[in-house]
Amino acid sequence: MEDKVTHFGSDTLTSGKAMMAHGPNALHSFVAEKFEAVMGRELPQMEVRYHNLSVTTNVTVTGEITAESELPTVFNTIKRSLAKFAWNKRVVQKEIIKNVSGVFKPGTITLLLGQPGSGKTSLMRVLAGQFPKSGNVEIEGDVSYNGVPREEITKLLPQFSAYVTQFDKHFPKLTVRETLEFAYAVCGGGMSKHTEEMLSQGTPEQSTEAVETARKYFENFPDLVIEQLGLHICQDTIIGSGMLRGVSGGERKRVTTGEMEFGMKYMTLMDEISTGLDSAATFDIITTQRSIAKCLHKTIVIALLQPAPEVFNLFDNVMVLNQGEIIYHGPRDQAVPYFGTLGFKCPPRRDAADFLLDLGTNMQKKYQVEPPTGMTQHPRLASEFSEYWRQSPLYADLIGAINAPHDPERLTDVEEHMKLMPEFRQSFWESTKTVTERQWRLTKRNTSFIFVRALMVVVMGLIYGSTFYQTDPTDAQMTIGILFQATIFMSLGQTAQVPTFYQARDIFYKQRSANFYRSASFAIANSLALIPQAVGESIVFGSLVYWMAGLVAHAGHFVIFLIIMMLMNLVYAAWFFCLTAICPSFNIAKPMSTFTIVIFNLFGGFVMAKNVMPDWLIWVYYLVPDSWSLRAL
Repeated sequence: MEDKVTHFGSDTLTSGKAMMAHGPNALHSFVAEKFEAVMGRELPQMEVRYHNLSVTTNVTVTGEITAESELPTVFNTIKRSLAKFAWNKRVVQKEIIKNVSGVFKPGTITLLLGQPGSGKTSLMRVLAGQFPKSGNVEIEGDVSYNGVPREEITKLLPQFSAYVTQFDKHFPKLTVRETLEFAYAVCGGGMSKHTEEMLSQGTPEQSTEAVETARKYFENFPDLVIEQLGLHICQDTIIGSGMLRGVSGGERKRVTTGEMEFGMKYMTLMDEISTGLDSAATFDIITTQRSIAKCLHKTIVIALLQPAPEVFNLFDNVMVLNQGEIIYHGPRDQAVPYFGTLGFKCPPRRDAADFLLDLGTNMQKKYQVEPPTGMTQHPRLASEFSEYWRQSPLYADLIGAINAPHDPERLTDVEEHMKLMPEFRQSFWESTKTVTERQWRLTKRNTSFIFVRALMVVVMGLIYGSTFYQTDPTDAQMTIGILFQATIFMSLGQTAQVPTFYQARDIFYKQRSANFYRSASFAIANSLALIPQAVGESIVFGSLVYWMAGLVAHAGHFVIFLIIMMLMNLVYAAWFFCLTAICPSFNIAKPMSTFTIVIFNLFGGFVMAKNVMPDWLIWVYYLVPDSWSLRAL
């Protein structure tokens, strides 16, 4: 490996393939050597400590839950719906994470093991600063990053802490490269000014070489991520979805991992990244992450379910969670011997990871041997395992590390790097431009939707125009009816946007939690992307209806009619966008959109005139957009 590092030069940093030619360790060693030589110290690092951390939530229970009550029958569905209004409801406190303590040191890679529901995801999201805030969830305990309490840097935390979710949420119409390049752009893109200043502290020759190395490294970073994750074969293939053919499930999982690789991250937390991957792909990814941890001094924590033995051996430390409690957190090679002191022996042909996962479950009996002296019986519950863990010498060492003074170098990293980190890498207008470009690309590629909408607008325009063909313009009732029907068409047509908005909402939540961009940038980008569609639909539909119906043959009146149609199109699209943000699920947003259309049309001034509306509901008339458009027309 030394020979590879020696022959690795800055002229090799021309593409992702060239950078990975000698393997990830050679690349990362070369980059670290160049950077640290100029800085005169190691690269910025992060040590995470948490002490007595607990997460609890209040759950409303309306009755006893049995296997029969969970069956998807009509009776059970009705019963669960009515149970929400029951008088015998009670609130039960559920502990998700129970008083856990630990430390993740820089330069180490830790494996997080646990059965589903053990609290792995909750722990990682709390440490990443992405645990959802809710009134019925309470987080207790101390979490610090290089000695800085979590509460002081919550907004900045996503900038130096990456969290890879276990769910693959992506835009199906974008290619693999486009998805990763978007993440690259919003997470800082090339070399930042702060990085350039950091690499200008050595001799002129050293600084010039380090800056040039960094510039090439960051410029080709999307290619590097694609090569590291083995996505070069499918980089120009759309991601796809359950209804649209694209990349495979394993490739989609690797895109999820790569999306969070960009930016100056000091800590990476990965949640179930091996789902859908074969053992070879998982091994390559973990090998790369180990190289990043060792050479670039990053803090890496990865949750895996049943890793292969060769993957398990790549980790330095192992944490085992069971029902929200830590039953082991220490060196990987001491995990099996530790449980041997509790009377559990791992069979020769049993994987160590599977052995650790079976402890605290009904499967542990096959590992039980004679209890050690002083033990009357084997621990069975998670609380019993946790109690033995707290009495072990390894736990005492862990508490000693938590209470130890912080390394002065880590405190320097806080002052020189962490506190100088902006909340967002791009400015407001830059991020708005980037998100708008992505949204416009998505709009153009939704060709089937555009074609169907265009066909619908033309057909409905001809139907409306022929139905009211050359009506008498002096017939006020008929004219108002035509105008009102036109506004109804605009409102009903925008309900088709609700599923699209919901798909984008899940992706927005993930990317906003990672501080990719501001919420306002996303909202503005979506609004701007709707304008061309609104203009086109209004011109086509408005022209057919206006001239076929024989309305006033005046250019000014016609332009006003088109403008109002376009505004109605945008207003309803904005309203459904708002409903999507407010409603907790699609099943609620869809009927709510229909309900609001009925209200808007009912109080629009045509179905029910203003002078016959009840006085206590007259305020609705002034709120709905239909009334304003009808009066303007």
